Amino acid sequence: MKLMGWLVKRFVIGAFALYFFNFVGGYLDMSVPLNYVTAFLTGVLGVPGFILVYVLSKIVLI
Repeated sequence: MKLMGWLVKRFVIGAFALYFFNFVGGYLDMSVPLNYVTAFLTGVLGVPGFILVYVLSKIVLI
């Protein structure tokens, strides 16, 4: 149960981080898709996970 709580907390943190980035990045024409996978990767891996999601979104969406 402790692991499940930690994962849910990290998922929510990742979702809020991506939402905030999309809100601020909207002014700079930058965005990252916000879905379950990207929120989970960003929450669990932190800054390297966010960089991974951002770079992959730019490679795939070119």
